[in-house]
Amino acid sequence: MPGSEKQNSMFKKTEGYVQSGNPFPVTSCGRRRNDGSPIAMTDASYEKSNRKMRSKYKSETGKTLGSRQTKGTGSRRVSFACRFSGMKGPMKDSKDRPTRKAIALKKWGFGSVGAASKFCSKHKKKK
Repeated sequence: MPGSEKQNSMFKKTEGYVQSGNPFPVTSCGRRRNDGSPIAMTDASYEKSNRKMRSKYKSETGKTLGSRQTKGTGSRRVSFACRFSGMKGPMKDSKDRPTRKAIALKKWGFGSVGAASKFCSKHKKKK
């Protein structure tokens, strides 16, 4: 390839800039590149991120989100079940810990994607 080593270095594959203390490299546009490893999620950390998301929504819109419906056939619970019944991904990570998806399903009263799917098909309004 013609040109100097410096000019040709842009064609070499790099791993990205790794900031000290952060395991994920930064892409050229500044975003973090996740290597596919799921971040450990516990009930406490799920609740913390949920509270943060709810307060951010309230500060941006002035409205509050409804509480989780863990029982019954309310429209929001049916909607949640239908959304999550089509969601891909594992219920446990490589270290046999529950993923965010599994925790969310559990919080809404579903034991598995299959249970959410069955609930969705039974209670979804027909058009």
